[in-house]
Amino acid sequence: MSKHDVKIDFIKHSKNELTIEEHAKFDFLDAQAKFELQLFKDRERWIKESSMSAYFQSTRIKAAFARQLILWEHRKFGQTVKMIAETLEIPRETVSRIVTECHAASYIYRNPDPDYQRYWLPSKKLVDDMAKYAEYIATTWLNSGFYESSSIYPELIKYREMKRKM
Repeated sequence: MSKHDVKIDFIKHSKNELTIEEHAKFDFLDAQAKFELQLFKDRERWIKESSMSAYFQSTRIKAAFARQLILWEHRKFGQTVKMIAETLEIPRETVSRIVTECHAASYIYRNPDPDYQRYWLPSKKLVDDMAKYAEYIATTWLNSGFYESSSIYPELIKYREMKRKM
């Protein structure tokens, strides 16, 4: 083979050539790809319809910030900038900037308790919208028609891990 020849790895094109595990993996891959493509299209639409969606979908860090803020375990007191930064493993300055922007847009608010004034809580709208998003994710996945066939692969992985631990 000369230095100009390119080695190409071909994937199997016939499902008849696949092992059961490969078949399950590719079914899962197809389902995941179709689901994520639908999610992409829907997110593009939401960004146009909602300023809050546009804000939190503008970067992965902002999306993670919203998810961190709505966690049930933090709903009573909230979280400080330091807590959020450490959990997300991002600079405090970044979290501080996002907190300032979210507070100005009324997506979050300070804990009114004098002992917890450095703690930030999600607004009802943020929690409600994230709950609708969770329902959307579950419903879209279940209604995709791929849930049944694609669920085999994660079960194979669990089985393989269980056998490895024995």
